[in-house]
This record gives sequence, structure tokens and C-alpha cells, in this order.
Amino acid sequence: MSEVQDTHYSTAAALLNTVKQKIEERKSLTMDELKMICPEIATPEVNPALRKKLGITDKYVHVPTEKVIEDIIELGWAPINAYRVASRGKRTGTGRHMVKFINYDFMEEGKTEYPELLLTNSHDGTTAFKLDVGIFRLVCSNGMVVKSQDFGSMKVRHYGYDFETIKGAVNSLVEQIPDYLKQVEDMKEQELEREQMLEFARQAALLRFKTANIETIDKVVDVEDLLESTRKEDNGNGLWEVFNRLQEKVVNGKFNYALGKKERKARPVKGFKPQVKLNQDLWELASSYLPETAAA
Repeated sequence: MSEVQDTHYSTAAALLNTVKQKIEERKSLTMDELKMICPEIATPEVNPALRKKLGITDKYVHVPTEKVIEDIIELGWAPINAYRVASRGKRTGTGRHMVKFINYDFMEEGKTEYPELLLTNSHDGTTAFKLDVGIFRLVCSNGMVVKSQDFGSMKVRHYGYDFETIKGAVNSLVEQIPDYLKQVEDMKEQELEREQMLEFARQAALLRFKTANIETIDKVVDVEDLLESTRKEDNGNGLWEVFNRLQEKVVNGKFNYALGKKERKARPVKGFKPQVKLNQDLWELASSYLPETAAA
């Protein structure tokens, strides 16, 4: 390797380490830093021949995610991470990706939970811009994604996109953030009976093991182990504490399971799309243990 190449790689490695450090500290990333970890956000419009190959209709208007990020920044939200699904062949560079935002105005002193925005998009004509609301928990540096029939996500079509469109979508979700945070408080106040906790753990495990059922899941996982707390803040029978214990273990693979005679260590759920889906399903499951007046 030449001296010039060596210097180039050293510089690139140093920049990547800086980005990783900022991500760990949940600091705002610049557009160049976002492109470094997720180049898809700046994918240029594909040429007509490729559009035809990908089956992109004439109605689809190319709007680079970079543009939407700039608009969301203008609305007071800071990008703190980006994720990508590696795409190959003709779809290279156009695949699904997600950018996570926080708004420092919501980070009140003494609060242990605050909201995030998740922006999902692709440039292959298969995805509208999608905004989801997440809840970040300082205690465990863990994130959850809200799911509800009444609130939680918003889709914005590429066709007819402009600043006012994304502004309306973001503001609509922001207006409902107090409802999300109240739902957290409601979960904190809701106590679960022992049988409810066991049922919750079984239903949570079934989200990972879809070939099992409620009668057989106890043979696959030890639900008592799933319910065990790994930190003092999660001790107790409160719905919020139980939910956090289960969410962290089920998503991150912090449990053993047995399919057949062999016991295995569960792996973390990989890829932001299945992670978001599992998080939303777990949130919906936890919400089902709230009284109807609180969950509505």
C-alpha cells in the first residue's frame, strides 16, 4: 500500500470512529456523516432504462432522502443515526434505509424517556416516505417504536412532495407525542398479576417463534427467564418494567431457546425493518394490558 493510500485509509477510519462516537453519545450528525454510514440517502435519480427494469411507474417522483432530512432538520429535529439494507444487482444504492431523529426540546431534566422520529424510505419506487414515533429510554439506552391504531406513523408519497407536506406530517405526529408519553406513564402505573406476566412473556416469545403456539411455547423458551430483571430499574410487576425486560431480551436475543433437543442462544434481531416491526408488535402487546380508557 502506498503512503497516499495509507493516509487515505487512516483518515477514513478516523472519521468513521468520530461518527461512531457521536452515534453512541446521540449527538447530531452532519449530512456528510450520514452519507458515510448510509450513502443511499443521497442516491441520484435512476436513469429511464433502470426505472423500467425496476418497474418504477411514471407517477413515481424521485425525492432524495437527503432533501427530506434537510426539511426535518428545519423543523427542529436532529439526525442521530442512519441504517441501511444492503441491496445488490440492479437495486444497488436504491434500497430501503432509515434515519433516526431527536428533538432536544423534548429532553427535559429528570425525564428518563423522550420521543424519536424514524424516517424510512427507498429509491426503487417501492416505498413511500414513512414516519414512525419511537420512545428512547435513558436507563438502558434502548429504543422502542410506538404502534397503535390511532397514532404512531405517517406516510408521505413521493408524488407531490414539498416542504409543507412533510411539515404537516411531522407536526401531526408531534401533536400526539404527549399521548405517547402519557401511555408510558399509564404503563408505569399498571400492575400485572403473576399470570398476566407469564401470559405476556409467552405472547412476546411467540413473536420470535411463529412456528410455536401458546400451548408449546413453554417447551421452546423459559418464560421465567424472560421475565427476570437484569437491572434494578426494571424490578417489579409494573407493566412498564415487565415490558422493558421482555422487549430488551426478545429483540436483543438475551435468552436461550430449544427447538428439538438442542438448546441454543438466541441471536439479536438483525436489520432495522424486522426490528421496528418486532418493537411495534411488542408495544401493541404491552398496550393490550392497559385498561381501555388508558390505551385508547
